[in-house]
Amino acid sequence: MPTQKGTCRFNRGSVMPNLTNDLSQAEFISALPENEQQELFKQALSRKLEVGEFLCHQGDIWPKVIFLGSGQLRWSILSITGREFVLFLVDAGRVFWGHSIFDDQPMPASLMATKQSWVYLWPREIILPILYRNPKAMWEITKTLTSTMRRAREIIYGLAFQPVACRLAKYLLGRFELEDDPNIERDITLGELASRLATSQEVVCRVLYQFQSEGILEVNRASISIQDLTALNRLVENG
Repeated sequence: MPTQKGTCRFNRGSVMPNLTNDLSQAEFISALPENEQQELFKQALSRKLEVGEFLCHQGDIWPKVIFLGSGQLRWSILSITGREFVLFLVDAGRVFWGHSIFDDQPMPASLMATKQSWVYLWPREIILPILYRNPKAMWEITKTLTSTMRRAREIIYGLAFQPVACRLAKYLLGRFELEDDPNIERDITLGELASRLATSQEVVCRVLYQFQSEGILEVNRASISIQDLTALNRLVENG
């Protein structure tokens, strides 16, 4: 994982026209009056992120909120020993609130682009006055943050108490449900998969080939083909 910190330079007021409707539907933004939405669009800072580029680093003071117009971001944390754990992915159309915007404390994890991404950002000095004028939007933010906390709890519970075989089965099932295809493209490295499952590459490799020997899946360089969906579901249910 790269450790060099770079500064993302954003452009002001360049919201892409085809994304304006998506922005207006996004969580708290949809709770704002039309004039306040237009003010947000005007004040938005935008930037294209390349794969591997960081939006913020663990330990940064980052009092900002973003809307991800396209692409995908990875929210990951470094352990004391330097191992990276992927907590979750931020997909296009989602709003992400920097923790520092609420308490001026360092960010607990890092945001990095896993795909080429378009990001729209508002610093605290722009977003707070608008929120203070619109309690309904504040309520939407509270609901969003509560949902994120529940999601984080499930992730942490899974990392702490579910064996790697169960976590891998859950990941594969998630990909299958998302793409509706038993042939899952190997679009991330073994190391990245290990980071998402909070384990080592060696363990992931061993479990993959254990699954293959049991006829649950077939592994090759380009894809993982699910052969026994029932067995994967049983692993998750028993985990």
